[in-house]
Amino acid sequence: MGTSGQLREVEDQLIKELEKTTIPSQQLAKKYGVSKQAIFSFIHRKGITRPKKSEKPEHREEECSICQGLLRIARKPHSDFICYQTLSEQLGLQGKELSSHLNHLRRKKLVSQKFGKLLSKRAELAYRIYFKRRLPVTTIGRRVGLKNFNSVIQRHKASGWDIPASLFKYDGNERRIRFKRKRK
Repeated sequence: MGTSGQLREVEDQLIKELEKTTIPSQQLAKKYGVSKQAIFSFIHRKGITRPKKSEKPEHREEECSICQGLLRIARKPHSDFICYQTLSEQLGLQGKELSSHLNHLRRKKLVSQKFGKLLSKRAELAYRIYFKRRLPVTTIGRRVGLKNFNSVIQRHKASGWDIPASLFKYDGNERRIRFKRKRK
């Protein structure tokens, strides 16, 4: 017997459930032993309109400990250069708990759109060194294991990140003088 045959036997009960409850189609499909697509096509064939799910209570960042922790971290200098994994570790969270809170704070513009979007812990460490020490960009990259940290910086600048100039000032003459001293 096909899926339409299976649904004919319980059609009245299914229509009642579809019109009065907000049970997801996936659960109904499991209950009646058919696919989610079969439930979906049944809804359209019969012209059934499903009730809307009740709105979730509004998320209040003043009362949420996770949001408060994120806001505390975001107030620190160069907080845009913190990766998602570090945020998760600092707040003691596992899984995907953090993403909904981050998105909520970004939507309300309480944190930068770049906050928590850095993808690499190595890049985070490299930026930490970049902001604090007077070292050439290539040296920083080598220390943290990035082959070309300069290209990472250029890519972030091109995509709108606010990256200040390096503390290290390149001076070709000074390098030549040091090189000559070493040769002597």
